Formats: sequence, C-alpha cells, structure tokens
Amino acid sequence: PDILPKLRVYYIGGPNKKWTPSAYHYIASQHPNLWIIENNATYRGWFVGGEQSGDWGNQAFVKTFLAPHGALGKYFATTLEGTIKMGDSPSVTWLLNNNTLDPSEPGWGGQFVRAWSRANIAFNRFTTADDQIEEFGLAEFVFPLPANLPKNPVVTLHIENQQLTGFIDRQKQVHFRFSPKAAAVFTYRLHSNIPELEGKTGAITAIPTPASAANHPDPHWPNWWVDNPAPEFAEGPHIGAKTVNRWRKDFLSDFAHRINRASVKAPSNEESER
Repeated sequence: PDILPKLRVYYIGGPNKKWTPSAYHYIASQHPNLWIIENNATYRGWFVGGEQSGDWGNQAFVKTFLAPHGALGKYFATTLEGTIKMGDSPSVTWLLNNNTLDPSEPGWGGQFVRAWSRANIAFNRFTTADDQIEEFGLAEFVFPLPANLPKNPVVTLHIENQQLTGFIDRQKQVHFRFSPKAAAVFTYRLHSNIPELEGKTGAITAIPTPASAANHPDPHWPNWWVDNPAPEFAEGPHIGAKTVNRWRKDFLSDFAHRINRASVKAPSNEESER
C-alpha cells in the first residue's frame, strides 16, 4: 500500500494474460487503484503492419541491420528463423519516446484510453457457442461435483492449447478461469477421474471489443489504461496496433543505430589498463 502511488506498470497482456488469468483477476479485483497500462493487442504493432517495404520487413531488417553487427546481431538472426517478433518491446520503446508519460499521448509504445469495466463473467453451467464474452475478458466456469468423489479428485479443462487445472471449493464445485486472446469460438473438454465429468464438452464465443467501450471509463479503475478500440487504430483484428506501427521506421532506425555498439571490439586488457 505504501508504494502503490509510485508504481507504474506496463503489462503486455493478450497471450500472457491467457496463461495467468487468476493472477490478473487478483490484481484487477484487489488493487483497482494501481497505475497500469494493460496492452492486450497494441503490442502487435511492433511486428504487424506499418512500413515493411525493402529493408524494413520483419526478416529483411534482421538480415540488413542486425546480423552483420557482432556476436549479438549474429545470435539475434538465429532466433525465430531470423524474423522480428519482440512483442514485449513496446514496454521499453514507450519510455524511449514519450515526453509526458501520459498513456493517452502518442508514442512508440502505443496510445491508450481509460479502461472500461473489466469483463469478468462466471458461468455456473456448461456453456455453448451462444454464450459470449469480450475478447481479453475473463470467463470463469463453475461446475458442481457429484456427492461421491474419489480420494484425490482431479479435473482439467482443455481449451485451445491450454490445459487448466480446476480448483475445488468447499461447496464441492470446481472452478476454471480462461481469458481469450482473440475474437473466436473456443471449444473445451473436461478430463477427470470423476466419471460424471469425464469427456464433458462446451464452448464459448469471444467477441471483438466494441469501439464504444472507450466512451465509458470505469471510475472503479481510475488509473487503468487499455488498448484504444477506435477502428482507425486497428490493424486487422488487432485493436490499437496502428498506434505502434505508425512509428515502425522511427523505432527500427533507432534500434539499428543502437545495435552498432555490438560491433565495437572490446578493448584488450592492456588497453583497459591504460
């Protein structure tokens, strides 16, 4: 509590939020006054869209500006088959080119809006594709358990490429949390040593973030910032991505300049002593 006013968090959400939904839920529910940028899709502007002609393409940039520059550049060219991904980089570039540190102002790390209500819906049944939640929201599935349980009951929910382990509460219900990283229909299946649950299936539909959401900042999260859902800032399905990729040539030029330091030969011991 004492250091909360001093904290500034830039969080690359999306897929990362998908892998840690309960941790995210704890922060959003227990620390709503935290100053945080929740970047669920804007970060994709680092490698999706923007100026990608000639040497500015994801692979051409690595080959031209990074690979020839020392051991670091050479190593970089071996990762991800020599292509740029670097989705966490906007958290750094936001600091490199942002004079005001105001999330609503344009900068290399994106441009954000005040958060609306953080979607968190609990379903006390097996859902179908007719059930909806906003992309990047939290869906909690709560299923009742039968009276006669095995000594060590285990229930896992398999959805997309995840295997979620259920939490069993005192009311003999099993809970799962899931955060969809994109707008799509997700199907799931339970696997369990409880016969009544083994093989049960369901689905849920994640819908695109409506542009109107930005018109309703929630006072419960006064310092929470999120992707700008305005259509003019979307790159395909990725909201906010154009607030980063509009600067692509600028921040990649800066990157190319900085990597030059990796080409400088380290001084010998004798030179260092002098």
